[in-house]
Amino acid sequence: ILVRIFHTILCVGVPASLLFKDTILKKAIIDMNNLIYGITYLLLVILSLSMYYTACFIDPGFIPFQNKNCNMIHSEDSKRLRDAKLKYRKCDFCEIQQPMRAKHCEDCQRCVRKYDHHCPWLEACVGERNHKYFLLFLLSTTALIFWTLYITWEGIQNEVHWSDWFHQNFVFMIDIIILIFGGLVVFGLLFFHSYLMCRGMTTWEAASRERITYLKYLDDEYNPFDEGLCKNMYYFLCGCHVRDWETIYTNKANVKDGG
Repeated sequence: ILVRIFHTILCVGVPASLLFKDTILKKAIIDMNNLIYGITYLLLVILSLSMYYTACFIDPGFIPFQNKNCNMIHSEDSKRLRDAKLKYRKCDFCEIQQPMRAKHCEDCQRCVRKYDHHCPWLEACVGERNHKYFLLFLLSTTALIFWTLYITWEGIQNEVHWSDWFHQNFVFMIDIIILIFGGLVVFGLLFFHSYLMCRGMTTWEAASRERITYLKYLDDEYNPFDEGLCKNMYYFLCGCHVRDWETIYTNKANVKDGG
């Protein structure tokens, strides 16, 4: 919970500091010179925080401990997977048979569908149900950081003497350091997770391909879950239900074998 509090302080504190200096934001909101500009900026702050807490608190795709559906294997799919030298994994911690792309998270002590990673900044797992909110959090936060960086840079005052300049711009310098460091991290994550979305992959699969039973026997460049750019983006951003990855996998494997 401390990380979430710290994140909220940063997201609110940096913009708030700009309201006490001679900045575009202060003129827009406090002086009411451009309320549309100010309100739009505040809405972006709210959107960023909303996506953050949505990603934190929404179920990432935890698999129920008594999950009979996950333990039922269709005979046809089972045969195809056996032919591909694959086995369904059983989680010894949760005592369930994991569906494809699921993984046990040691931090959450639960198995998660389409496991991506456990995010220390969210203090939560990123999985099939909340991955899109995590990406939207990264997108809105990247936009907020760049906009705030522009406002901060425009607010820097020119002074003849160094001591006067430092006194006038000390808060801006602190804000810029925070924004640049945070911006590099967030933008890097945004780029990477956008790539994963477009390819139909997860962080876990990208980082541990050679250790994952359903991927290590395939060609290095082949991804059985890649359904094309448009479908990948649609199902990632608009999908409301968990997907049957076993069927998708076996169908794609069949096409590949047939080709």
